[in-house]
Amino acid sequence: MSKLIKPQRKPERLIINRLAAVLKEERVSNKDLAQALGYEPATISKWSTNTIQPPLSTFFRIALTVNRDLKDFFISTKEIEAEEKKKILKELMTIAEKAKRTGKDKK
Repeated sequence: MSKLIKPQRKPERLIINRLAAVLKEERVSNKDLAQALGYEPATISKWSTNTIQPPLSTFFRIALTVNRDLKDFFISTKEIEAEEKKKILKELMTIAEKAKRTGKDKK
């Protein structure tokens, strides 16, 4: 008798930015924004899906480009419940640890 293999559930993606929502509200496509900023549309897509996060300076450029307030691009931390904050902080700590440079590859 063979064992059933349960499909692994993908972890929930941490939503940090609201880029996709703002672009939709402004009727700006990923392709149009990419062209205006000098990026590939695939990069804008990754930002929009929160797969990766652009630097804050890039969000500032986007805000100026689409004529929106910078704060429109982020979720409000004031609206996050205490238990959810703990969970998010733990996840962010894991992300930060992965991004740290260990210096082991230096000679």
